[in-house]
Parts: sequence; C-alpha cells; structure tokens
Amino acid sequence: MRNFRHSGAVAALAAGLSLFGLQAFAQPAGVLRIAVGADPATFDPAFNDLPVGNAVDLAVLEGLYRLDPQNNVQKNLATDSSFSADGKVFTVKIKTGKVFSNGDPLNAEAVAASFNRMLDEKTGSIYRGLYASLGTVKAVGEDTVEFHLAEPNGHVLMLLANTAASIVNVKAVKEMGAEYGRKPVGSGPYMVERFVGGEGFRLVPNPKYAGDYPATLKAIEFSVVPEDGSRMALMETGAADIVERVPPESVDAIKALKDAKVVTPPSMFSINMEMVLRGPLADARVRKALNLAVDRDGIAKGVLGGLGTPSVGMVGPGTQDELRKTFPPIPFDPEGAKKLLAEAGYKPGQLALSFTCPTGRYIKDVQVCQALAASLEDVGVKATPLVVDRGTWSNVVGMEPDQRKDNMGMVGRATAGMDYTLYRLFYTGVGANRTGYSNPRVDALLREGRATTDPAKQKEIYGEVQEIVWKDQPFLFLWYQTQAIGVSNRVQGFAVQPNETLVFDKVTLN
Repeated sequence: MRNFRHSGAVAALAAGLSLFGLQAFAQPAGVLRIAVGADPATFDPAFNDLPVGNAVDLAVLEGLYRLDPQNNVQKNLATDSSFSADGKVFTVKIKTGKVFSNGDPLNAEAVAASFNRMLDEKTGSIYRGLYASLGTVKAVGEDTVEFHLAEPNGHVLMLLANTAASIVNVKAVKEMGAEYGRKPVGSGPYMVERFVGGEGFRLVPNPKYAGDYPATLKAIEFSVVPEDGSRMALMETGAADIVERVPPESVDAIKALKDAKVVTPPSMFSINMEMVLRGPLADARVRKALNLAVDRDGIAKGVLGGLGTPSVGMVGPGTQDELRKTFPPIPFDPEGAKKLLAEAGYKPGQLALSFTCPTGRYIKDVQVCQALAASLEDVGVKATPLVVDRGTWSNVVGMEPDQRKDNMGMVGRATAGMDYTLYRLFYTGVGANRTGYSNPRVDALLREGRATTDPAKQKEIYGEVQEIVWKDQPFLFLWYQTQAIGVSNRVQGFAVQPNETLVFDKVTLN
C-alpha cells in the first residue's frame, strides 16, 4: 500500500544499505549520538505526540503493522488479515512465540489488551477518538485477534500501522505506573535503558528480540538540546552524529563541514495556528481577516530562510497525495483584513488575541511567533505571543477548547493517511480536535469516507472535506515545514519518514 512517492529522496538518505546487507548478522556495534530539540513527555504510544517519541516507539515497541520510510504499510507482528463478509469484523493473524523484553508472552491476548486499554475511556488516551471505530478487540486462541468494528472502516491498516497503535505490555503498565512512559516494556529491537527528563535518554539492544529488524547499534543516545545554536555546536564539534531541525542560518555552516552534511528529506508537516473557536474567533470574518493579515511568502523567506512553503491546503504534501486537494494561496491583503475586522465590529485596537508558541519545537518557532504578532498588530489587532517551554506548550494545546485561556496555538501536523489526518482534527469531539470545530456536513462526509473503499468515491468525499475546512478557516494557515537534518558522514543507512520520525532499522557507523 503506497501513500507516498518519495522513494528517490529516501534512497539518497539510505546510502549504504548494501553494506548493511553484508552485516545483517553482525553484533550491534557503535553508539549513535542524536541531538533533538524537544523533550518528550512520554514514550507511551497512547499519549506520545512528538516525532522523537515516534522514533523511540518504532525502535522499542512493535505493532501489527508499521510504516516504512516512504509510508508504505508493512506487516510487522501480523502475518495475515481479512474482513468478514459484512465488513463488521477485521481479523488479524499474528506471529507466535513472541515475547516482550521482560519475558512476558506477546500473544493474541496481549495484543487485544493493548488495544482495549487505548480504547478505554478511563485510560484517557489522546488517540481514543481516532481509534474508536476499532470497537472491541478480542483474542481468539494464541494467534488470532478480532476487531469487532464500531463502524465500517476502510482505513484500518493505516490506523494499525501508526506508532499510536504499538503494542504495549498492559501487565507492565499496571505494575510500573507512570514509569512505563519513561521505560516502556516492548518487543522491538531496542529497550530504553535510561531516561532523564530535560537531559536525554539511551536505547540499547533488546536481547529477547526476534524479528526482521534486529538492532545494529550498541546504543542510541539522545540529548535534548532545545537551543538551536547549542544543538548545531554539537554537530560542528563532532559530539553528535545527527542533529534535528537545522536552522536556516546554520545550513551553510553544517554543509561546509568536511565530515557532515545537511539532508532535506520529504516532509508533510503542516504548520498552523490552530484557533480556539469561541468568542471573536467564532466569527468567520475574523478568522478570514487574520488569514489575510499574514505575509506567508515574506516570513518563509525572511524568517525560515526558505525552509517552508506557504500552505495551499491544510493537509501537507505526501499525506496521501492521491486524495489531497490544493487551493489558490491565501493572498497577503492587510487592507482586506482591516475591512473584515470592521465588518465584524472591531475598530483598530479593540480586538485582543493571544497565541501560544513552543520553544525549539519547530524551525524558528519563537521568531515566527514574533513575526505573526507584528503582522496582526499591523491590521489593528492587539496580539500577544505566549512563548513557553515545550512541556507547557504541549499541555496548553492539548487542553479541551473550553479550558483554554489563549486564542490560538502553533501546532504542526504530519500524519500518514487522509482519514487519519482529517478525522482526528475535524470530527466533532475527537481528542485531537482542540479547536472545537464542528460541522455536521464534515462529520457526515468523514463517516462516509471511512465506510468506502472505492478510490474514486474517497477522492470525491475527502476533496469536499478539504474544501469546507479551507473555507471555514478554523486555522491560521501558515506553511509546510521543510526538514533539515545534520548528519555525520560516518552514519550509513539512516532514513526519515515524512512525519519526521527517525528510522534506525539499518543504521551502521563507519
């Protein structure tokens, strides 16, 4: 199942795979050092919301299916699957003899328990609403799992392939409590040996792993370094092998190093200000005015240094291109913005808005927020950027809309699959819908889109959803972020998914 067409770019990243083929059965060797900008709050897939957390989950846990670097769905624990004749039951056969890193059996019962935990309202998973269509999950013997679907869903494989659906050891969760989020017990090729909040974490090989992606490294060490300059210094001095989110002002410096390079793999990150749709932002005229007030081209070039492309739709490129729809760019029209604000009853200086922005989560996020505040001030809006640390930001943008005290939050979205992306953001009441957006027509279309497997019908349905959302403007639409990653020449076989998940399946060190 292909959702992306970026194999050329990923092939360039994965130089050295032939070498890996010769070393497939060698003992893990070398320590890979990675500097990341964001401090993960948890590795529990039911709650993780960061690409760095996805990377750890992909290495430490396993799912029934998984996504490869081009976002093709591949079997992992699953060996076969089928729908019942009425489409109400999805059955998956799984590998037998698997165990978690602590020796507990990973059988059908463990798989069913993992999904039912995520689907249990008491768990509070941020993905519960998105996965609710899976219904009730039952184990049949040792090797068969049945999903008794709550509604027809032609996108089940994509749901099951995302790291949110990784299989957790529920028994260990009950025994470990919050510690499970720091040192999850999984069945993947690596284990979390150490986790120090605000500093970093270390992965080491799982001696009980038996699968297609054995550990190739003695250890993977992550350092959390939010400040761009400090992170780049680690690359320049050779203290890090990989650094994420190279800022535009550092690209040339990293490229000039004799033993490192900057890679720009395909990215589907759509960066926006997600509005809280109450008060002034419940008025479509205000939302449209804010969108007209932003000079996207100017900020993309002047602040992002070209590491961003102005949005032409909420869904980023590569999400599922055969279903993606784009629109004419939103014009930069300050006078039009002022006129709309006046129509909505706001004289210059009467409308005050605040928006929450992270530090070190996205490329130049602080500077972008300051530029956006200036743009809104220029059309008569009192704009207050609330720049906070990653943990505070995550808590704020994760709140229910009626609990929010701010008006907008900067959030990047990059999820594989059109249903996965649109349903979680725009279906009424779903966990990731933090704007409070609710449109009965969109809800009906999303249900219909889930129920059909006809590609032509899906294109029509999801095209209409994208058009409605683009017109409703529940977001201050901004741009698609370009990934820029510094990589040492000693790293071979490294790959990155378009959602910025680092993939270590075949990494070796020279």
